[in-house]
Amino acid sequence: MRGALEGIRVIDLSRVIAGPHCSMILGDFGADVIKVEKKGEGDMARGYAPFFKGESTYFMTHNRNKRSITLDFRKPEAQEILHRLLADADVLVENFRAGTLEKMGLAPEELLKLKPGLIITRLSGFGQDGPYKNRVCFDAVGQSVSGLMDITGEPDGKPTMIGTYVCDFTSGLYGAIGTLAALQARQRTGRGQVVDVSLLDAASSLTHSAIINYYQLGEVMKRNGNQDRASYPANFYETSDGRLAFIHAGQDGAFENLCRMIGREELLEDPEFRFLSGRIHHIKECDSVVEAWAKTKKMDDILSLCETYGIPAARVNTIAEMVRDEQLLYRKMIRQVEHPEFGTFTMNGPVVKMSETDPDIFRTPPLLGQHNDEVYRELLGFTEAEIERLKQEGVI
Repeated sequence: MRGALEGIRVIDLSRVIAGPHCSMILGDFGADVIKVEKKGEGDMARGYAPFFKGESTYFMTHNRNKRSITLDFRKPEAQEILHRLLADADVLVENFRAGTLEKMGLAPEELLKLKPGLIITRLSGFGQDGPYKNRVCFDAVGQSVSGLMDITGEPDGKPTMIGTYVCDFTSGLYGAIGTLAALQARQRTGRGQVVDVSLLDAASSLTHSAIINYYQLGEVMKRNGNQDRASYPANFYETSDGRLAFIHAGQDGAFENLCRMIGREELLEDPEFRFLSGRIHHIKECDSVVEAWAKTKKMDDILSLCETYGIPAARVNTIAEMVRDEQLLYRKMIRQVEHPEFGTFTMNGPVVKMSETDPDIFRTPPLLGQHNDEVYRELLGFTEAEIERLKQEGVI
């Protein structure tokens, strides 16, 4: 088998990150993903710098394992073509603002009448309903409204945006999970359904226990810097060679090993330090103990000692170090692939590993309209003359 979703066809109308990331995951599992793009310019992410041989790396990151076709929805014939594509599809993915699909003449209730088994996965900023449904949303908006940004950063500093589009990625993941669940439900019922994923909902899910803490305990979660929220000591410490080491010895067993490792066994005689219930009142003191020790050791020595004593620890990698990390390379998270137009390049690989139907990079990120002839001829049965006419008329 090519993958766990071999035989599943996905029509992808989405753009930028959340929707494309969702459909890419389905493609990693072997689904046939046909990305339908705006004629002439395509997914707006194709215009985002930087570029590799004229192709946006931003776009390439979220669009492997897809075929690209172009279609101009301003042309009446485009609607007919899309309906023909959906007639033989299992999933439709879109991430327009709420209501846009309806304005395009593709209301889910109508599509489900035409194709009762269709899964319609809708990703949007605020969801398909509610008071915010018509608002425009980007990742930073989701981080802001959800409170995620307010709990990120130093306690005495300003709220800090997370360093990547974490809400987009997360909503894409939830979209893929919802799609897989809907496909499983269809196995039992024969019916499709709408999967509604909101970027804000996804962002709020990342705030850990903030909601239950507020309502049940009356606590407002605050910015906590790099300190772990639940156990201590667990923080980032500077080494003698000027690096930052993350050391997590917050659990009682790990703290006991830490004390032996750094020669501070006397702390184990004091219940205020021996047990987490006591250490919660001595966070700064715990940090100062580890900080003083770390400043006397080089990074490699710290990592070696922590591994010996079974204490979670890591160097804070730069991106240049991350892309050469032996574990990521071994796990094929950093992959070299061959592109038919511009040769070998390196990109991220699928996260999930499976023993029987392992996800893979079956297709490199497509050029705009790269598969027009292939899809229109082989899937929809258009003749060469019909395809040429559609091109001349600006439909594709």
